[in-house]
Amino acid sequence: MINLALNNLFKIAVAGISSCFFMASCENNVNDVKNLGKKTGGVDIGKDVAIFMSSGGKMSAKIMGPIMNRYLQDSSKMVEFPNNIYVDFFKDSAKVDSKLRANYANYKETENKIFLQGNVVVYNLQGDSLWCQEMYWDQETGKFHTDKDVIVKQHNPQVKTFGKGFEANQDLTDIRIFQIQPNSYAIINDSSTIHP
Repeated sequence: MINLALNNLFKIAVAGISSCFFMASCENNVNDVKNLGKKTGGVDIGKDVAIFMSSGGKMSAKIMGPIMNRYLQDSSKMVEFPNNIYVDFFKDSAKVDSKLRANYANYKETENKIFLQGNVVVYNLQGDSLWCQEMYWDQETGKFHTDKDVIVKQHNPQVKTFGKGFEANQDLTDIRIFQIQPNSYAIINDSSTIHP
């Protein structure tokens, strides 16, 4: 009977000491517990990406790139094309009207402006082209703009303009250069050689 009582006492003592050991080892920092419920940031990486944009039910642009990074930890969700971006602009849903390429691009999903950098080239199917190192594309207005150097070539009349700063629409039919630089030229047909 004494053995049975000692055995029960021993079991209770072991259980009590074990409980104290587990209770002492369970320590939670309030901030650590709060952080368990938070989303941690990350990066979605897409390869050979094609994004189709539409406006009013019509396809307006197709954005393509070999790599696209979408940063999730940023509240504005930045999207980056670190290794080239290519864009086809559509006049209507079926016909490509102009094209763009750049070495790098990024934009924030909460804004409608894309920053383009490095050998930025825009050209339309009529033969007009625009080249610069850096510009913005405002998706809401459908316009490009920069305050940096730009070269514009137009086919009719044949013009090559060097400038600093510009604004242009996506199809390059309306280009406004802020400061025209030296070495710009235009070739205009002599009206005296035209016979009615």
